[in-house]
Amino acid sequence: KGVSLWGTHNLGIGYQFQRGLYSGVRDRSGPHYTVPGTNALGDPLTSLVGGAAGAVGQPLNAALALRLQSSTCQLCPLMLIPGDPTVSAFGTGWRRVSLQQTRGEFGIPAFATYNNYHAYYAQDTWRFNKYVTAILGLRGEQERIVGNPGSTGKRVAYSFTDQWAPRLGVTIDPTGKGNTKIFYNFGRFFEYIPLDLAERSLSAEKDFTGGRFAPDFVIGTGLFAGQRVAVINSFGTVNPILDSAHLLSGTNNSAAHPAVCPGPNCGLSNALSISAQDPSNPILPGTKLGFAQEHIFGFEQQLPKNFVFSIRYQDRRLKRIVEDAAVVSPESISLFGQTYFIGNVRANLDAAHNLIGTKYASGGPVPAGCDPTLVVDPVTDTFGNVLGAICYKTGSGDPGGDGLADGFPNPIHIYRGVEIELNKRFSDNWQLLSNWRISKLNGNYEGHFRNDNGQTDPAISSLFDFTAGDFNLLGDQFKAGPLNTDRRLVSNIYASYEFTKDKGFGAIAGLNLGGGLHMESGVPLSKFGAHPAYLNAGEVPIGGRGSLGRSPFFTQFDFHADYPWQLTERAKLSFIADFFNVFNSRPVRLIDQNFETQAGVLNPDFTKPSSFRAPFNMRLGMRLEF
Repeated sequence: KGVSLWGTHNLGIGYQFQRGLYSGVRDRSGPHYTVPGTNALGDPLTSLVGGAAGAVGQPLNAALALRLQSSTCQLCPLMLIPGDPTVSAFGTGWRRVSLQQTRGEFGIPAFATYNNYHAYYAQDTWRFNKYVTAILGLRGEQERIVGNPGSTGKRVAYSFTDQWAPRLGVTIDPTGKGNTKIFYNFGRFFEYIPLDLAERSLSAEKDFTGGRFAPDFVIGTGLFAGQRVAVINSFGTVNPILDSAHLLSGTNNSAAHPAVCPGPNCGLSNALSISAQDPSNPILPGTKLGFAQEHIFGFEQQLPKNFVFSIRYQDRRLKRIVEDAAVVSPESISLFGQTYFIGNVRANLDAAHNLIGTKYASGGPVPAGCDPTLVVDPVTDTFGNVLGAICYKTGSGDPGGDGLADGFPNPIHIYRGVEIELNKRFSDNWQLLSNWRISKLNGNYEGHFRNDNGQTDPAISSLFDFTAGDFNLLGDQFKAGPLNTDRRLVSNIYASYEFTKDKGFGAIAGLNLGGGLHMESGVPLSKFGAHPAYLNAGEVPIGGRGSLGRSPFFTQFDFHADYPWQLTERAKLSFIADFFNVFNSRPVRLIDQNFETQAGVLNPDFTKPSSFRAPFNMRLGMRLEF
């Protein structure tokens, strides 16, 4: 609607509705097994890990990893490790091994989830006069996410409401002639949460991980008389048997079960864990959608000969996020299990009783004031190095606020950049597009998708699943630094020229030649350790983000040519040629940044190239126009 009042107004309103649907079945290849009730020595699983009562007897799918153990684990079968000892991560010879379950879910495997998204906005483009124009807008959004029906048949759902996003833009033309522009834009942008959250967190996904099992074995004879010797199958690996008689995981006190404790990795990386969601609704009341805020300042000037020069500064910051979290440290997971909640994670969040722990020397007396049943001794890193012991007070980790912040950091994601452009519209047979951007991306949180380890779990990544704890097992995960897509310099120059008869070109009239030069600086390279509780690679930055420097600077030159052949008045055949990376620049694009392939296993390819730039390549084609 157009209105005249102290200038001219162009008013607009709008509404959008969107529904997303996502259904399927969670599973893994291979047979299912039942979570055993005891370990090989008859210890009840409920005494070994918190929350086990709900897991015992449940059917489970599993992902397993072969783990090397020391000679102290007499219940771990012997296996002959062949190969070159300089390249084998396990060494060679007869070694004791176990199978560690790195993933496994129980609960309801089938899911059918959906969401409803509403957006509504009002906007006024207000032209005061020929010098000043403003755009004023307000956008409201809400999203309702609905999970899978649980055992009661009732769906778990949550509505994110009251998200209001103001928008403001002001443009000033100081001369009123339309060839100069000074502008400022402000916007708040809310995230749209995909249904991965509904499938995983609102649909009774429950996890049982960390269990150590003895693979299928026979009792040896001769040199190995009385010893367990692993059975090697036709594929050259071991057979998993996942029952009580083969479950090696014992208590965290190695002195109590020296034969069960699997060698150097007793303690933390041997700890069983049970993780589950709140059966009613894991999303904290009052949780709202995350958002970013952006400020842009700019200047643009029309120059002679159809050139346009512009410069702008952009500042974009995440101000609020939605993530899953649990008030439990990696070293305490075997005691308390892991119950996730979803909320606007930040430094002042108070969603559960803090873990009140006391560190002490491994093997020493339990300090006074501790609950003797809440003891982790020893606490080790992923390579089995003993870091100490810890005990907790009764009530640690209980749900509900205790008046103290839970120990999470503020999520940080700050992008700042300056971009300069010089462009020329096609005239006098040629055109130019060029830009130069200097930017910086700093923080401890990438956003919905993690490029550093490839995790595609928007709003439920692993970054806030644990508090830092007392032994720094999460390394520099919470410390801000250059994020892995931080590229300080990017520059592009593209130009083309068309040969025409009026410029004195005859036989080659119509030939179009173009070149493009792309330059970019490297991205940060980091040293990533495996997760101390989840066990998978590429999780924990060691020594800070960017500790390994940056990938190489890269320059690429591309070339284009096309020539038209007029067949008739109404038909034309064009011959096209594109040449990419003409000088075949092939530096390393990225290196393998995983220090471990899994918890406790060194990666032999660490710092070796994982990808290179694409080599010279070309594309030839013809296009018929009629």
